[in-house]
Formats: sequence, C-alpha cells, structure tokens
Amino acid sequence: MFRFTNIRSFVRAALLASALFCAAVPARAQKVVEKQDTIREARVTAIREKAQNSTQTGLTRLDAKQLKAGYAVFGSPDVIKTLQLQPGVAAGNELMSGLYVHGGDGSDNLFLLDGVPLYNVSHFGGLFSSFNTDVVDNLDFYKSGFPARYGGKMSSIVDVQTREGDMREYHGSASLGLIDGRLQFEGPIVTDKTSFNLGLRRTWLDIITTPAIAIVNKRRGNDYNVAGGYFMQDLNARVTHRFGEDNTLDACVYWGKDNLHANMNDSEGYGEQIGLDMGVVWGSLTASAAWHKRLAPKMTSTFKAYFSQSNSDIGYTFDVSFKDEDEKMTMFMDDSDVSFVRDLGVTADFDWFPNSFHHVRFGAQAVHHGYSSGRDYVQKTSYQMLEGGIPIPGYSYTETDKGGTTNGYGAWEPAAYIEDEWFILYNLSVNAGLRTVLFATPGKVWPSLEPRAALKWQISPVISMKASFTHMAQFSHLVSAMYIDLPSNCWMPSTATVRPMVSDQVAGGIYTTPFKNFKLNVEGWYKTMDHLLAYNGANAFYPAIDEWEKSFVDGRGKSYGMEVEAEWRTRTLNLAAYYTLSKSLRRFDAFYPDWFNDRNDNPHKLNLVASWEFASGMEVFLNWNYHSGNRVTFPTNVVTEDGSPMFVYDKPYNTSLPDYHRLDAGFNFHKINRKGRHIITNLSIYNVYNRLNAAFALLDETPEGNYQGLAYGMVPIVPTLTFQYKF
Repeated sequence: MFRFTNIRSFVRAALLASALFCAAVPARAQKVVEKQDTIREARVTAIREKAQNSTQTGLTRLDAKQLKAGYAVFGSPDVIKTLQLQPGVAAGNELMSGLYVHGGDGSDNLFLLDGVPLYNVSHFGGLFSSFNTDVVDNLDFYKSGFPARYGGKMSSIVDVQTREGDMREYHGSASLGLIDGRLQFEGPIVTDKTSFNLGLRRTWLDIITTPAIAIVNKRRGNDYNVAGGYFMQDLNARVTHRFGEDNTLDACVYWGKDNLHANMNDSEGYGEQIGLDMGVVWGSLTASAAWHKRLAPKMTSTFKAYFSQSNSDIGYTFDVSFKDEDEKMTMFMDDSDVSFVRDLGVTADFDWFPNSFHHVRFGAQAVHHGYSSGRDYVQKTSYQMLEGGIPIPGYSYTETDKGGTTNGYGAWEPAAYIEDEWFILYNLSVNAGLRTVLFATPGKVWPSLEPRAALKWQISPVISMKASFTHMAQFSHLVSAMYIDLPSNCWMPSTATVRPMVSDQVAGGIYTTPFKNFKLNVEGWYKTMDHLLAYNGANAFYPAIDEWEKSFVDGRGKSYGMEVEAEWRTRTLNLAAYYTLSKSLRRFDAFYPDWFNDRNDNPHKLNLVASWEFASGMEVFLNWNYHSGNRVTFPTNVVTEDGSPMFVYDKPYNTSLPDYHRLDAGFNFHKINRKGRHIITNLSIYNVYNRLNAAFALLDETPEGNYQGLAYGMVPIVPTLTFQYKF
C-alpha cells in the first residue's frame, strides 16, 4: 500500500502514473499526442481538434465550412448566430445578434476583425452581424481562459480572420437570398506574389417596399404621401503581398453602413397638416496594414497599424399646423444626434520558440480612443387668434427653445503583455501570462495589472483536464437607455467618476474523446464582475449625454454554471448536444439591496444540432433550441391612491417569461452544371413548427378589475430560399 505524506508527493505520483500510462499505449497513439503538442503546424488537424488540444479552457474554433452550415436565417449564414448555439451563451432577444457570455451584458465582448477592434457588430438592429461568412477563414471564440495577448473587454473574445485571396486563379460566388444579395471574388494581382479577396453584401428591402408604399399613397389620395426605406451594405477587402518566404504584408478594409429613412405629409382637412422627415444612418469603418516577418529561425513578428470607427447620425424634423376661422397654430421641431467612437492604434507582437518546451508570446500596443456625442435641437411654437380668418393684433405669441450638447473625450491606452506556453512534460502544459494596461483620460489614469493562467493535464491520450484563472478590465462603456442594440447607443470611456469594469473568472473541466468520432466535454465556471453600469433615468430613446455619469449607477454581477458538450462527427453525419446549467445575478444597491436575477438569466439551455449528407450533393441541417424564459419586471402588488392604481415592485426582473423553444431546418442541394460551375440551392426554415415565443410582456386589467400578465410573440415561421453560384 502506498502512503502519501503530503500533497506534493501525491501530485508527483499521479504525474508519474500518467506518464507510465501514456508510455504504455501503442506507438500510433503516441504520435497523436506528439502532434497535438506541435506548434504552428498549418492545419495538421481539424480546427475543432485544435480547440480541444489547446491549453485554454472555454475555447471554440470554427472554420469557414462550419460557419456555412445548411441553415441560414433569411438566407445569410451568420457568425454570431452560430456562436449563440454554444453552451454558456445567451442570445437575448429573438433574431437579434446578442451575445451574452457567462452572465455578461453584451457590451463586454471583444470583437476583432483581422486583429482590429470592431465596436458595431450588427446590421438592422441585430438581424445580421457585420461578419460576411463569404470571406471569413476561421474564428477563435473564448469564453474563459483568455490569453494575455487579449484585453479591453471582460466577458469573451471573438477573433475573426478573413481569408487571403487565391494566388493563382480567379474565382468567386454570387448569392441571392430573401432580402439580400452577396458577391465574393478573389484571385491574383501578381501570380504567386499578390492576391486580393473582395466581399460585398446589400439588402434590397428598400426596393421591395417602394411599390408597396406607392400603392398606399394612391389609395389614401393626394392629401397623403409617405416615403421611406431601409438598406444595409458592407464591403470586405483584403490584399496580400508576399515579399518572400515568411515575409508578407496584408492590407484589410471593412466598411458597413445602415440607412433608414422615412417622411410623411398628411392633410387631414380643417386646415390641419402634419409633416415628418426622419433619417438614421449608422455604420463602421476599419482599415489595417500588417507586416508578418520571420526575424530569426525561432522568432516571428507582426507589426500592425489600424484605424477603427463606429458612428451614428440620427435626425428628424416634425411640423404640424392647424388653422380655422378662430385660430392658427404651428409647431416645428428639429433634432439631430451624432455620436462616434474612433480608434487609432499600433501593435507589435512576437512569437518566440526558444526550445521545444516553450512558446513565448510578447508584445505591446498603443491606442488612442476618441469618444464623441452631440445633440442639437430646435423647437418653435407659434399661436395667433383670428377673427373671420384675419389676425387680431396683440393676440399672438411665438416661443422658441433651442440648445445643443457636445460631449467629447480623448483617451490613451498603452499596454504590454507576455505569455508562455510551457510544456512541462509531454502530458502537462501551462499557459501563464501577464498583461499591464494604463488607461489615461483627462484628469485620471486607470492602471490595470491582469494575470492570466491556464493548466492542462493530459491524463491519457483520450482524457485531459484543464483549469484557468483570468482577470480582465474594460475601460469603454456602452451608454444606452434600452437593452436593445440601437443607433442611439453610444460609447463613453471610464472617467474620474466612472471606474473601469473588472471581472475575475475561474474555469475548469474534463475533456474526452472516448471513441474515434465522439467528443464529450464537461466544463464549469465561476465569474464575478465589479463596477457594472445600469441606467437609472426615465424611459427615453436617448440617454442624457451632457452628464451621462449621473444617469448610471455602479453595481456588481456574478455568474456560475456548468456546460456539457457532446459531439459525434463522421464524414457524412454530425450530431451535437450542448447543455448549460447556469445562474446570472446582479446587485445594484440603488435599485434593490440584495442580489437579483439578471434579465438574461436562463438557468437551462439546450441545443440539439444535426447535419447529414444523406445523398451525393444533398445535405440536411436541424437545430432545436431550448432555454428558460428571459426575465421581466412585473409589479407584485397594486394599491389605490386617490382613486388611481399604483404598482409596487419587490425587486428587478422578478418574473420569468415562458420557456423558449423552436426548430430550425436547412437543406442544401448541390449541382454541377455542364460548364463545371457549382450551384447551391439552400432552403432554410426558421421556427419550423411556428411557435410564437414570448418577445415581451404587458400588464393587462381584466373586466373583473384584476391584473394579469400577457406575453406576446412576434416571429412566426420564416422560410427562405437562397441561390449561390460559384464561378
């Protein structure tokens, strides 16, 4: 019998036993372990296997094929909606591109497009994400175990890389969907030296709605006229030049724009006229140049300069007039709201392989942030008394109210990091790192020291254990009076009175591949969040921007849970089940002196996913999505005061909506025509059995004088047919 005198001797014995076990397996199995520790091999294994073999917890890696599965809402595959299937992620509002990771609030995700931060990641209020899957090569999605090279947000990392163009041949694709179209084209500029890859998207809702609006105008007559429409468009472009082996230059551009406009003129008779003209424009622009160079046999480098901007411009004019024999009144309002966040940065990153046991990454960055929001308004009211339609002297007045507010900040954010992937034994590895940041705004400098650590123990060729700890800080805050992603939201920095948000997270789990095609992972996490912001003002489309710090209160959050991933993958059949058991809580003493459920606290979440190539050129995809209902705030008592009912609330988000579930299906039909061109027809059906899941709830008074909550669904079954032609 063995006796262990202390923990150290027990750990040594366990490591020795693990090493002996791995040494006893057949040579073929040893080669698999050896491959998984080989660094920077170009796609030796599948993307999903790399995720499992990494030291980090909470990492999902997806390639372009996985992002273009057989289902696509409205005909466009979507990066964020694919990530919403992952365990530990809440989707928020139906059809939107919300990403609430491990209890986060959606504004705490770092989105990188070719290494450049992207602040606005959705079109049409979240119906489409800003990532065009036609040009995306792969992405890394971290929910925990964040390496030290990432920073600035505190809940997740979505690192998207676009694909460089083909160096030898020209080819592309054109897609036609329900409400949008896509075009992708790539090829050489100089054969084997320089290539390009271009992707374009545009919706045509404005084209569809124009004849419908014309019909409405004709039916209403000459006294009524309405016009308007919406479109979104974006562009991805990448140029790659090879100076030589291990010496390349990449230039990348992304531009996206949403445009919503409407105007109306109505004459109701009796001298009444109403006019409204509204325009909302918002979008993003990023540009970068990155030089990748091997400095020595064991060291590579990447130097990058980038620009990133997210902006919105909301304006409207409204005028109404009324005139009869006795009086004349006119009112005119004009409002303009403009906001942007703008980054200009440089980075230097190095990968060093001093020996076969260490992979050291280190680097530095310097970023200048510019935040600006402004509002200008004019309101003019005129009144005049008439007698027989003629003005009466002395019985008229005019009032004018106008003003403007501009709030701008500049901030510097230098940072440096170092991390080491250390293979202590061939079955034991550690990723330890440290990131240091200074965030400087006028009148205040916020320092942050962020340790990161992850451990992996390969117990056997098919079983591993991982654990991680991360400390993250976030200096940018999304100022919003609503939880919906709208152009009225704006970004503001930490100031002398608004502290940076910080999070601490521990995670760990067991990761197994008991059979050749089967994977089973169980992972848990515990996360705390401090200095969260919550809006405490009145219901409004725009939050106050002149003294926005006073409109938000400081609070805390915590989240914990367990995730289970089970996947079976063969050449033609993929089956997966993702389950999450979790809790997400908030505490804002200004609202309630104890912990309460978060709006997206969904204790149970289950996704069942299947794809099957059942015949040559024919695929089917199914996804069944279930989660506990989102939460809303409802009154718990009604009291009467002076004959009017007054509602009493015990705590925020005290009521859960009905449970959510739906089935999506997709079918791909592939055909090669006589000219050898590839044609793909996709039929996607969102919400197959037409369940109207609760989107919101209202309080309704019954005929007996009682009150009841009524939940309303909005999204029925949505079929979509898309054609893609590859050339």
